[in-house]
Amino acid sequence: MSQRKILSEYKAWILDFDGTLYYQLPMRICMALILSAYYLIHPRRISELILIQNYRQLREKRFAADKKNFYLLQLEKISEKYKMPVNEIEKLLEFWFFERPLCLIKKFQRKNLIESIIQHQRLGVKMIVYSDYPVNKKISAVDFKPDYTFYSNDEIIKCMKPDSSGLKNILESLKIKADEVLFIGDRDDRDGLCAKNAGVDYLNVKNFPR
Repeated sequence: MSQRKILSEYKAWILDFDGTLYYQLPMRICMALILSAYYLIHPRRISELILIQNYRQLREKRFAADKKNFYLLQLEKISEKYKMPVNEIEKLLEFWFFERPLCLIKKFQRKNLIESIIQHQRLGVKMIVYSDYPVNKKISAVDFKPDYTFYSNDEIIKCMKPDSSGLKNILESLKIKADEVLFIGDRDDRDGLCAKNAGVDYLNVKNFPR
Protein backbone atom coordinates (compact mmCIF):
# COMPACT_ATOMS: atom_id res chain seq x y z
CA MET A 1 0.00 0.00 0.00
CA SER A 2 1.29 3.45 -0.88
CA GLN A 3 2.57 5.27 2.22
CA ARG A 4 1.12 8.49 0.86
CA LYS A 5 -2.43 7.15 0.74
CA ILE A 6 -4.87 6.32 3.48
CA LEU A 7 -7.56 3.68 3.04
CA SER A 8 -10.39 6.14 2.32
CA GLU A 9 -8.45 7.80 -0.51
CA TYR A 10 -8.84 4.78 -2.76
CA LYS A 11 -11.80 4.72 -5.12
CA ALA A 12 -12.13 0.95 -4.76
CA TRP A 13 -10.85 -2.00 -2.79
CA ILE A 14 -10.26 -5.34 -4.49
CA LEU A 15 -10.79 -8.05 -1.87
CA ASP A 16 -9.62 -11.62 -2.15
CA PHE A 17 -12.05 -13.97 -0.39
CA ASP A 18 -10.53 -17.18 0.99
CA GLY A 19 -8.07 -16.44 3.77
CA THR A 20 -8.74 -12.70 3.49
CA LEU A 21 -12.34 -12.15 4.58
CA TYR A 22 -12.08 -14.97 7.13
CA TYR A 23 -9.31 -16.57 9.22
CA GLN A 24 -8.16 -19.55 7.22
CA LEU A 25 -6.26 -21.64 9.80
CA PRO A 26 -9.18 -22.35 12.20
CA MET A 27 -11.41 -22.80 9.17
CA ARG A 28 -9.11 -25.47 7.71
CA ILE A 29 -8.79 -27.25 11.03
CA CYS A 30 -12.57 -27.44 11.44
CA MET A 31 -13.11 -28.60 7.86
CA ALA A 32 -10.40 -31.25 8.25
CA LEU A 33 -12.17 -32.58 11.36
CA ILE A 34 -15.56 -32.57 9.62
CA LEU A 35 -14.18 -34.34 6.54
CA SER A 36 -12.35 -36.92 8.67
CA ALA A 37 -15.44 -37.65 10.75
CA TYR A 38 -17.65 -38.00 7.68
CA TYR A 39 -15.37 -40.42 5.86
CA LEU A 40 -14.69 -42.46 8.99
CA ILE A 41 -18.43 -43.07 9.08
CA HIS A 42 -18.48 -43.72 5.31
CA PRO A 43 -15.22 -45.63 4.69
CA ARG A 44 -16.37 -46.98 1.34
CA ARG A 45 -16.38 -43.42 0.02
CA ILE A 46 -12.86 -42.59 1.17
CA SER A 47 -11.78 -42.18 -2.47
CA GLU A 48 -13.90 -38.99 -2.51
CA LEU A 49 -11.68 -37.49 0.18
CA ILE A 50 -8.56 -38.29 -1.85
CA LEU A 51 -10.25 -36.82 -4.93
CA ILE A 52 -10.97 -33.58 -3.05
CA GLN A 53 -7.34 -33.37 -1.93
CA ASN A 54 -6.09 -34.02 -5.47
CA TYR A 55 -8.35 -31.33 -6.89
CA ARG A 56 -7.06 -28.80 -4.35
CA GLN A 57 -3.50 -29.75 -5.29
CA LEU A 58 -4.27 -29.21 -8.99
CA ARG A 59 -5.61 -25.75 -8.19
CA GLU A 60 -2.62 -24.95 -6.03
CA LYS A 61 -0.26 -26.01 -8.82
CA ARG A 62 -2.40 -23.97 -11.24
CA PHE A 63 -2.73 -26.95 -13.58
CA ALA A 64 -3.69 -25.70 -17.09
CA ALA A 65 -4.08 -22.19 -15.67
CA ASP A 66 -2.66 -20.74 -18.89
CA LYS A 67 -5.63 -22.16 -20.84
CA LYS A 68 -8.91 -20.30 -21.29
CA ASN A 69 -10.86 -23.44 -20.36
CA PHE A 70 -8.60 -24.26 -17.38
CA TYR A 71 -11.51 -25.03 -15.04
CA LEU A 72 -12.92 -27.74 -17.32
CA LEU A 73 -9.45 -29.17 -17.95
CA GLN A 74 -8.90 -29.47 -14.20
CA LEU A 75 -12.20 -31.31 -13.78
CA GLU A 76 -11.43 -33.58 -16.73
CA LYS A 77 -8.04 -34.41 -15.24
CA ILE A 78 -9.69 -35.55 -12.03
CA SER A 79 -12.46 -37.31 -13.94
CA GLU A 80 -9.94 -39.30 -15.94
CA LYS A 81 -7.98 -40.29 -12.84
CA TYR A 82 -10.98 -41.42 -10.78
CA LYS A 83 -13.23 -42.65 -13.60
CA MET A 84 -16.01 -40.41 -12.34
CA PRO A 85 -18.30 -38.19 -14.47
CA VAL A 86 -17.47 -34.48 -14.43
CA ASN A 87 -20.97 -33.52 -13.27
CA GLU A 88 -20.66 -35.82 -10.22
CA ILE A 89 -17.28 -34.32 -9.38
CA GLU A 90 -18.78 -30.84 -9.60
CA LYS A 91 -21.57 -31.82 -7.19
CA LEU A 92 -19.07 -33.24 -4.72
CA LEU A 93 -16.84 -30.16 -4.86
CA GLU A 94 -19.84 -27.84 -4.67
CA PHE A 95 -20.88 -29.40 -1.38
CA TRP A 96 -17.49 -29.55 0.34
CA PHE A 97 -16.03 -26.32 -1.02
CA PHE A 98 -19.02 -23.99 -1.21
CA GLU A 99 -21.95 -25.29 0.86
CA ARG A 100 -20.61 -27.08 3.93
CA PRO A 101 -18.13 -24.29 4.89
CA LEU A 102 -20.74 -21.50 4.98
CA CYS A 103 -21.46 -21.64 8.73
CA LEU A 104 -17.73 -21.74 9.47
CA ILE A 105 -16.99 -18.78 7.21
CA LYS A 106 -19.53 -16.76 9.17
CA LYS A 107 -17.99 -17.86 12.47
CA PHE A 108 -14.41 -17.07 11.46
CA GLN A 109 -14.89 -13.91 9.40
CA ARG A 110 -12.43 -11.07 10.07
CA LYS A 111 -14.73 -8.75 11.97
CA ASN A 112 -12.36 -5.77 12.11
CA LEU A 113 -11.87 -5.94 8.34
CA ILE A 114 -15.60 -6.37 7.67
CA GLU A 115 -16.40 -3.38 9.89
CA SER A 116 -13.86 -1.24 8.05
CA ILE A 117 -15.22 -2.40 4.69
CA ILE A 118 -18.73 -1.31 5.69
CA GLN A 119 -17.50 2.05 6.97
CA HIS A 120 -15.54 2.80 3.80
CA GLN A 121 -18.34 1.52 1.59
CA ARG A 122 -20.61 4.10 3.21
CA LEU A 123 -18.02 6.74 2.33
CA GLY A 124 -18.32 5.74 -1.34
CA VAL A 125 -15.43 3.30 -1.71
CA LYS A 126 -16.43 0.49 -4.08
CA MET A 127 -15.93 -3.01 -2.69
CA ILE A 128 -15.02 -5.66 -5.24
CA VAL A 129 -14.51 -9.31 -4.30
CA TYR A 130 -12.17 -11.18 -6.66
CA SER A 131 -11.38 -14.83 -5.96
CA ASP A 132 -9.93 -17.86 -7.72
CA TYR A 133 -12.96 -19.82 -6.46
CA PRO A 134 -16.70 -19.16 -7.00
CA VAL A 135 -17.93 -16.69 -4.39
CA ASN A 136 -21.66 -16.22 -4.98
CA LYS A 137 -22.70 -18.69 -2.26
CA LYS A 138 -19.86 -17.97 0.14
CA ILE A 139 -20.39 -14.21 0.06
CA SER A 140 -23.71 -14.73 1.84
CA ALA A 141 -21.79 -15.92 4.89
CA VAL A 142 -20.03 -12.59 5.53
CA ASP A 143 -21.73 -9.53 6.94
CA PHE A 144 -21.51 -7.16 4.00
CA LYS A 145 -22.62 -7.01 0.39
CA PRO A 146 -19.88 -6.20 -2.14
CA ASP A 147 -20.62 -3.88 -5.03
CA TYR A 148 -19.20 -6.41 -7.49
CA THR A 149 -18.00 -10.02 -7.38
CA PHE A 150 -15.68 -11.83 -9.78
CA TYR A 151 -13.96 -15.18 -9.85
CA SER A 152 -11.40 -16.88 -12.04
CA ASN A 153 -13.78 -18.63 -14.42
CA ASP A 154 -15.89 -15.54 -15.22
CA GLU A 155 -15.96 -14.64 -18.90
CA ILE A 156 -13.90 -11.46 -18.43
CA ILE A 157 -11.34 -13.25 -16.23
CA LYS A 158 -10.52 -16.76 -17.52
CA CYS A 159 -7.29 -16.99 -15.55
CA MET A 160 -5.98 -17.72 -12.09
CA LYS A 161 -3.88 -15.42 -9.95
CA PRO A 162 -1.12 -14.26 -10.09
CA ASP A 163 -1.97 -13.74 -13.78
CA SER A 164 -2.92 -10.06 -13.78
CA SER A 165 -4.96 -10.05 -17.00
CA GLY A 166 -8.17 -10.79 -15.09
CA LEU A 167 -7.57 -7.93 -12.66
CA LYS A 168 -6.83 -5.57 -15.52
CA ASN A 169 -10.07 -6.60 -17.22
CA ILE A 170 -12.01 -5.94 -14.03
CA LEU A 171 -10.60 -2.42 -13.78
CA GLU A 172 -11.28 -1.76 -17.45
CA SER A 173 -14.87 -3.01 -17.25
CA LEU A 174 -15.57 -0.85 -14.18
CA LYS A 175 -13.67 2.14 -15.61
CA ILE A 176 -11.38 2.37 -12.59
CA LYS A 177 -7.72 3.35 -12.88
CA ALA A 178 -5.04 1.13 -11.36
CA ASP A 179 -3.74 3.90 -9.08
CA GLU A 180 -7.24 4.36 -7.62
CA VAL A 181 -7.39 0.79 -6.29
CA LEU A 182 -6.14 -1.08 -3.23
CA PHE A 183 -5.90 -4.89 -3.46
CA ILE A 184 -6.25 -6.65 -0.08
CA GLY A 185 -5.24 -10.30 0.01
CA ASP A 186 -3.56 -12.97 2.12
CA ARG A 187 -0.99 -14.41 -0.30
CA ASP A 188 1.86 -12.28 -1.54
CA ASP A 189 2.78 -14.92 -4.14
CA ARG A 190 -0.73 -14.83 -5.65
CA ASP A 191 -2.67 -11.71 -4.66
CA GLY A 192 0.40 -9.53 -4.17
CA LEU A 193 2.05 -10.49 -7.43
CA CYS A 194 -1.24 -10.13 -9.32
CA ALA A 195 -1.65 -6.59 -7.95
CA LYS A 196 1.98 -5.66 -8.66
CA ASN A 197 1.77 -6.80 -12.28
CA ALA A 198 -1.39 -4.74 -12.75
CA GLY A 199 0.14 -1.62 -11.19
CA VAL A 200 -2.23 -1.78 -8.21
CA ASP A 201 -1.32 -1.04 -4.57
CA TYR A 202 -1.37 -4.15 -2.38
CA LEU A 203 -1.91 -4.74 1.33
CA ASN A 204 -1.53 -8.12 3.01
CA VAL A 205 -4.55 -8.59 5.28
CA LYS A 206 -2.21 -9.45 8.17
CA ASN A 207 -1.01 -5.84 8.04
CA PHE A 208 -4.50 -4.34 7.86
CA PRO A 209 -4.72 -1.51 10.43
CA ARG A 210 -6.92 -2.33 13.40
